Amino acid sequence: MRDAYNKLFEKINREDFFKLGLDDIIYIEENEIMLQWEKLKNNVLNNKEVFIRGYSRDARKTNYYITLYMFLFKLENVIKDPSNNTEPTKLIASLTNYIKTPKKKCEKELLSNYQISHLFGRTKNPLLFNCSWNIAYIPKYLDPFTGHETRGEHSMTFKKVFKSQIENRFLDYIIDYNDFITKYVEPNLQEALDNTRRKLRIDKKEFGKFEKDARKELSKIELEDNKLF
Repeated sequence: MRDAYNKLFEKINREDFFKLGLDDIIYIEENEIMLQWEKLKNNVLNNKEVFIRGYSRDARKTNYYITLYMFLFKLENVIKDPSNNTEPTKLIASLTNYIKTPKKKCEKELLSNYQISHLFGRTKNPLLFNCSWNIAYIPKYLDPFTGHETRGEHSMTFKKVFKSQIENRFLDYIIDYNDFITKYVEPNLQEALDNTRRKLRIDKKEFGKFEKDARKELSKIELEDNKLF
């Protein structure tokens, strides 16, 4: 079998390529992260405005999550992001010196061939969708090694290295997030799911899929130790 990535790394040292890519990721700085994270948690717990990405095809079932959060957090100000990335784009632009779209009289540096990515996923979770430690500008040349559809030994190795880097960088926030889930989500999630099903009258099969998705979205972030480089 001819593997395009094998051919690439015959010409370029894989370790150097991965290190270059990791060093080229643009994160929000620590001093900006802390304030936004505390505000976001407060918004969730005090019925303030928060955002999530749409759920299902054409976002038709986003109201499932909106209803769930009403029961789980007494949160009635959950808004579906208009483009599924508008608010994270605004957030990272406001908290870094970089933007992706040119603006008049803007002193920030314009980026090309970077994409905004959610480092730990969970985009239907109001704590992590528009969250300063869960988004970064990632160079697009890394997409073949980070995408869910990519398979093979090279992609698996990069994902392990990448996961180790972001876990180390955001360890304190991951621990705090996991503590939040333990305190506010786990004791109340089943009741909130049951109330959601009753209110929306969702059939058993369809609700089973939503419940599986919701539990994954609201799960803790599992930590691993993968310090390869």
